[in-house]
Amino acid sequence: MNRRHIFGLAAGAAALPVLGAQARPLDQILSTRRLRAGINPTLPPMGLFNERNQIDGFDADIAREIARRMNVELEIVQVGSPDRIPFLQSDRIDIVLGSITRTIERALVIDYTVPLHTQSMVVLTKQSGTAVPINTPADLNNRAVRLVQVRGTVGVPWIQANAAQAQVTLLDNYPDCFRALAQGRADAMVDVAESIVIPMRNFPVQWKILDQVLASFWVGIGMQKGNYGLRDVLNVILFELHRSGFVNTTWEKYFGVPMTTPIPFNPMF
Repeated sequence: MNRRHIFGLAAGAAALPVLGAQARPLDQILSTRRLRAGINPTLPPMGLFNERNQIDGFDADIAREIARRMNVELEIVQVGSPDRIPFLQSDRIDIVLGSITRTIERALVIDYTVPLHTQSMVVLTKQSGTAVPINTPADLNNRAVRLVQVRGTVGVPWIQANAAQAQVTLLDNYPDCFRALAQGRADAMVDVAESIVIPMRNFPVQWKILDQVLASFWVGIGMQKGNYGLRDVLNVILFELHRSGFVNTTWEKYFGVPMTTPIPFNPMF
């Protein structure tokens, strides 16, 4: 092999993307008796800091029960929305929870379990004090209706497609949106119920969530691509957690209401 060929191979190798660290397989998790779960504590009640400044919430309870059934210790690792997938790919965590909605784009780079829970897009409005009565999603498509939304959330494209006549104000966070609704500067918003059901309680308003679910999103547990042994065990555990009622009981513990779109009970996966 001549030097030009060697240099060519070296240059080609340098151009390849750098691969992440190899995930710990199931047998290594069992032998070390440690499961590392990434949880985002800024998404209450999915993840939150408790009074002892420890990460808690729905996701933490689910992760603890998974670890118990695997007979391993749980290590909770704090993650945020932007870094949760990189944490998986760099083998800093074994699994990730925290509203990691199942999408085609994510499925190309990570593997998912069967659904753990759902997210349901709904209309939040008020019992009274709106510009026009709002009883169905179709009522939003009115020039008199004032909608308020967090920028970049799933409700924005829905409004563009289904309530184009409404007035829309985009704000940067949920507290500002709830404040606008409470102060009478807006009539309704469109978002996933799981993002609004807890924060809306902080405002003394007679809220109303319309019964119609505009769209449902499926949320599983993520792990590194190709870690099939771990995925298969988690699927069996999640099936048992759904069958025993543990998931629904834990959901109601934190949300105070049943899951808006229940997970269909299905033993096939």
